[in-house]
Amino acid sequence: MLQEGALIVDYGPDFHGTALKTDIGIVCVIPRQLQPHSEDGSVLRELVQGLGGNCGQCDGCPLGRQD
Repeated sequence: MLQEGALIVDYGPDFHGTALKTDIGIVCVIPRQLQPHSEDGSVLRELVQGLGGNCGQCDGCPLGRQD
């Protein structure tokens, strides 16, 4: 079963998130405490864009929320 949106996990305070491209699309793994407009959020947004994605399309993800 495929899910849409982010996989939100807690890998501890040193984990800042990651995104990777698979054969089914881009998979984002982000920390629960991520703030959309933080420096980490900006870095992850750039990473997704570099993979050809657009965070604005994922409404269920903190990075995709247009506050």
